[in-house]
Amino acid sequence: MAEAVALYSVKGGVGKTASVVNLAALSAARGRKTLLWDLDPQGAASWYLQADENRKGTAKKLLKPKSAAAGITPSAIKNLWVLPTRQDQHHLEHLLAEKKDSGFRVAKVLDGLLDEFEEIWIDTPPGLSLLADNVLRASDMILVPIVPTHLSLRTWHQLKAHLMSARIKPGNVSAFLTMVDRRRILHRNFAEKHRSELPELLEPQIPYASLIEQMGDTRMPSVLTNARHPASRAYMSLWRAIEQHFS
Repeated sequence: MAEAVALYSVKGGVGKTASVVNLAALSAARGRKTLLWDLDPQGAASWYLQADENRKGTAKKLLKPKSAAAGITPSAIKNLWVLPTRQDQHHLEHLLAEKKDSGFRVAKVLDGLLDEFEEIWIDTPPGLSLLADNVLRASDMILVPIVPTHLSLRTWHQLKAHLMSARIKPGNVSAFLTMVDRRRILHRNFAEKHRSELPELLEPQIPYASLIEQMGDTRMPSVLTNARHPASRAYMSLWRAIEQHFS
């Protein structure tokens, strides 16, 4: 059964894009036909996967299933395709607002794409927006990266409150800790201290690591450039935890 997993955060700078690129690469490495849909206007996921120069069409075409599918391009990784950002992606929010079914356009496109792929990973722009609401409604799982700080915990509560007020019921909402620095007491104790506030928190934690930062040099997922590194093993553990939800 095909599944769509969206990496989402109200707050930027939490390792969201690096995580979605690595998790999608792990799915592809297991022989699954995988798509990474880059909906973040910054286009970092497209850039990491060397697909940023193949942006066909306009943002308007992303709202139509057939024309969106026509923009899919293969990455440098076997079994991994990319639906990259458009150069005018910042217009997408306004284009959505003009549609009668503005809250469900992404779901319609995603339904068509799920017929062609076994897994779809979505890099969603940060913040509360109409586009984000579309993705939250359409995905089978929302995966929220949380840096172990008080501000990130605050944004988690903002997301939960928004889902309730907007009456959005995604299939599954889970969180994981990222950019964890074990040298810091706050980071070491965060999961235990706030477990009651975060029942959706998955066990694997992604450490702060220079290997992940080096993705900007290699333009390849860190799980493929150094599979034995602790950060890569942490991503593998996270990928397995996500798989358990769909087994």
